[in-house]
Amino acid sequence: MAIQAGVEMGLRVVTIEGDSMTVIKKCQTDLVDKSEIGAYIRDIQTKKNRFWSIIFIHAHRSANQLAYILEIETLKNREQAYLVGSVPVYALRRMEIEWAKEPD
Repeated sequence: MAIQAGVEMGLRVVTIEGDSMTVIKKCQTDLVDKSEIGAYIRDIQTKKNRFWSIIFIHAHRSANQLAYILEIETLKNREQAYLVGSVPVYALRRMEIEWAKEPD
């Protein structure tokens, strides 16, 4: 998970983006979550205090196309990826193709 990567890299200030408003809201609280993803939420909640600052931001799916492309490619290739400062070339090329298709 992204938050674990931040802990392992020793980051002190992090911004976590996600396209699920429900998950973002649950991560921002300290309430116990009893849903199917409750274990993941609790893991994030317990790791929040390892950072000086942590911000959770909701990114609309339509604005999150690059993340979707990365997700599809990593699942297809059975990989795990954490991006710091750059994205793979295949993702940039795919985004350029998608942008070219969009009307002005």
